[in-house]
Amino acid sequence: MDLDFDDEEAQFNEYYADCTPALYAWLYIAIDIRDMGLTKIGLTTKRTPQQRIAEGKTYNPFLTLFTVYELSKCSNGTSRRELSDIERYIHSRSVFGEPIKHLDTGRDSEWFPIHPEEAEAQVDWILARRGFSVGGKNLYSHYERDQKFNGIDVQRMRQIKKIFRPNPRDLHDRADKAGMDFHDYRDYHAFLQQFHARDAEGKIYL
Repeated sequence: MDLDFDDEEAQFNEYYADCTPALYAWLYIAIDIRDMGLTKIGLTTKRTPQQRIAEGKTYNPFLTLFTVYELSKCSNGTSRRELSDIERYIHSRSVFGEPIKHLDTGRDSEWFPIHPEEAEAQVDWILARRGFSVGGKNLYSHYERDQKFNGIDVQRMRQIKKIFRPNPRDLHDRADKAGMDFHDYRDYHAFLQQFHARDAEGKIYL
C-alpha cells in the first residue's frame, strides 16, 4: 500500500501541552526602507503586527512591514512560550548573521544584516521544519500534487502568511505625502520594481 506522508495528520508538540495558546500570536519581518540590507525579525501578541510597528515608528519613521505570520491560526494555536522559543531559535541561527547591537547599551537588537527576502525564506523553512501545520496538515509537504515552493505547501502557508509589496507608484505617493526624499527609499523602490516584474512563481505569496 502506498501511504503518502502528507496524508498523515500533523503531530501535536507535547512539549507545549500545558501552555495556553495566545489569542494573538504573530511573527513578523520588518524593514527600514532606507537600507534593504537590514531586517528586523520580531514577535508580538498584540491584535495586529501593525500595532507593534506603529510603536516603533515613534523612533523610526522609515519602519514598515515586509512579511507577517499569524501563528495563532496554526492547527493547535501558538502559546507565548512557543512564540518566544521560536524567536530565540531564529535569532540564534547563524544564517541571519550576528544581531545588530544597540548603540548605547550594547545589547542585541532584533535587527540582522540580511536581505528581508532571504530572511523570509529562512523563516518559512524554520516554521515548516519545526512541524507547524494548518488544518491538521503540515506546512512541509512531500505530496507531489500539492503546489509547493521550496518544499512548502503554498496554500497552507498562505493561510498564516501575508507579504507586503506595495506598487512602486503607491510607495512614491505615500513617501511624497510624508515629506520623504527619494534618496531615503530608493533601495526599497528599486526592490519593488524588480519584484513586480517577476513571473507568477516569483510572486507566489502575493
